[in-house]
Amino acid sequence: MARVIRMPSNGELPPGPVRDFVEFLFQFYREAHRPPLRVIARTINQRDDLAGTASTETIRKMLRGTTIPAHWETVEAVLIALCELAGVDPQYHATIHGREATWRRHLEDFWHSALDEPEGRHEDPWAT
Repeated sequence: MARVIRMPSNGELPPGPVRDFVEFLFQFYREAHRPPLRVIARTINQRDDLAGTASTETIRKMLRGTTIPAHWETVEAVLIALCELAGVDPQYHATIHGREATWRRHLEDFWHSALDEPEGRHEDPWAT
């Protein structure tokens, strides 16, 4: 039986840019009904329109906040797969913190912040 990933507690992942990134990504994982990591990885691998890829371990570490991939293409691939599994359009426009942008762009902003100011991270953010 596949283990369900849970959102890290504040003790495991303190407030800050890395937690913000994980919380934002995690909403798509929840929306997709917490699919097994192998299903997410398979969804990525079955697409030929993605520049990046991600192993089950990379996906797990991203959802737990222990890794922030150094390459946007990896993050984007996970987002696109989760959106596909959830039936959500990653190009949907939403307003977050007073800024209107697509879900994809909002995640990219959170990703940049997590790399630039990673307070609260547990591992090297440059690890993939």
